[in-house]
Amino acid sequence: MTRRASILVYSLILGLGLLGLQSWSIAVARVERHVIGAIEARTGLTVTSLERAEIAFLPLPRISLSQVAFTQRDGSLAGRALRLRAQARLLPLLAGRIDVDRIDLVGPQLDVAVAQAGDGLADWLAGPLDDLQRLRGQSRIVITAGSIFLRAEGAIRSILRDVNLVLAERETLEPLSVAGTFTWRGVPAEVSLLWPVANARGRTMLSVEAPLMKLQFEGLRSSPPETITTGQLTLATRSLPELLGWFGEAPRLAGAIGPLSLSADLRLRPSDAALTNVALRLDGDRLDGALNLATAAGRTALSGTLAGATLDVGRLLGRLDRPLGSLAPDAPPLPFEAWTAQDLDLRISVETARLNGARLTDVATYLLVKKGRFEAGIGRASAYGGSLKSRLLATATPAGIDLKLTGGLDKVNLGRAGADLPQIARLNGTAGLQFNLDGLGHTLPELVASLSGKGSLALRQGELAGFAFGELMRRAERNPSLALRDWRQGKTVFESAGATATIANGILTLADAQMTGQGYRLTLVGTAGLADAQLDMAALLQPATGPLRLPFRLKGSLAAPVFDLQAEALLRPAAAAEAEQPPSR
Repeated sequence: MTRRASILVYSLILGLGLLGLQSWSIAVARVERHVIGAIEARTGLTVTSLERAEIAFLPLPRISLSQVAFTQRDGSLAGRALRLRAQARLLPLLAGRIDVDRIDLVGPQLDVAVAQAGDGLADWLAGPLDDLQRLRGQSRIVITAGSIFLRAEGAIRSILRDVNLVLAERETLEPLSVAGTFTWRGVPAEVSLLWPVANARGRTMLSVEAPLMKLQFEGLRSSPPETITTGQLTLATRSLPELLGWFGEAPRLAGAIGPLSLSADLRLRPSDAALTNVALRLDGDRLDGALNLATAAGRTALSGTLAGATLDVGRLLGRLDRPLGSLAPDAPPLPFEAWTAQDLDLRISVETARLNGARLTDVATYLLVKKGRFEAGIGRASAYGGSLKSRLLATATPAGIDLKLTGGLDKVNLGRAGADLPQIARLNGTAGLQFNLDGLGHTLPELVASLSGKGSLALRQGELAGFAFGELMRRAERNPSLALRDWRQGKTVFESAGATATIANGILTLADAQMTGQGYRLTLVGTAGLADAQLDMAALLQPATGPLRLPFRLKGSLAAPVFDLQAEALLRPAAAAEAEQPPSR
């Protein structure tokens, strides 16, 4: 080739390059016929309007549509974008047809139609995922700085902001792959999804990482007639209530759970999710077992059996913010409907449970919740050499909440319990307790004011610190005035102590309570209000034989009552007879 020819060829190539790099405006009608048709075939979207169309051929064929509007044929998705950029494949273009390789939506606003009945993210995204699955394939679609409006019957149900997603290119029967970031309800999240399409069996994967949770799932999805997804699931969150609140759920009992992590084998069907080989950690306490989550008739039901070495029940209950409401006279009705909004059937067994300082061993507990019914209890537990049982049952009735509460202790060593419970450290011995209460009311004050039932307490072979009743009797017999000095010191050994009480309309009446030891007997009568937790009782200390009687008064709040010797009655026998009378309420 001569030098002149070389110069002409290079000039031609340079000219074509400059022409290819230049964007050229073309008629909208011609774009609709070829370019827009290719975009529709590879995305399922129909372009309904655009402001400007441009095309360039070098270095790669590319198309740009400005202020473009689009929709799906069935109207389930519509939107606008500041710009739609498409890259055409070179080889099909040389053959005289346009095939799109990649599509970029810049600053789009997408309206997605979702089911009116669905309130969760899975319900809202089910339709768009079905639309993508119906495509026989799509180009690589990149969404940059977009917003997605989820609408039901014209009303916005939720908005995904700052959407930056990449839908990978796929052909027929290949899985759908989506990855990127978005902000939902003020929380940024990074997501990655691999999902089989066209009813195909295949590998599936979901990864979500956000400040409120970290979720990983990897498994297999079967093909119809029964579509089942199985695999390994891991989930971690700093707070279960915050996580559920992010998804628009607010179950009252979930407030007991703080940091949570879970790993399990998941078997997911359209109506339920079964988790086996569950390893659940609550504040560091590990529970193992199986769980099942199902939805029927619009209600969520969680059931399962878990077992572990330790569980801090007191910490869980402490997170519930005033679960029974207020005792104020104007207290609102108890939110019983909210407490029974979800069905629960949980059985939990642990080797050791902690409850506000108390330590229980070999514990079996249960929680049963159905609409209008709440039941919880301790089926069995060992406590300081003895045993413990309890049951709470609440049901909704037209007259209010019908409450039944029963429980008991048997052969509990109070000396050992006092090491964990400072409030009873002054008392030791072997104790037994039984109680049975019924109540009915719409508010907590009404419920407490209606409580009725009975209870009994028995102690044997123990000591009471802080009082020396035997020494007090000896001093009083020699010189009554000396009995007033330092009588709150020492300890009292008793052989037996017991009490029986009746409860009616929220008032406990103590009619038969006494403590006996060597050379003395102490009796106690009076009342206690369950609503205000106030005591008003009279005690009488007397020797096994002899006329001396020392009256006392027990009065004040149940948490810190005042126990005083009635000095006037001690020094004036006439007053002593008056002091023996039980206080009136």
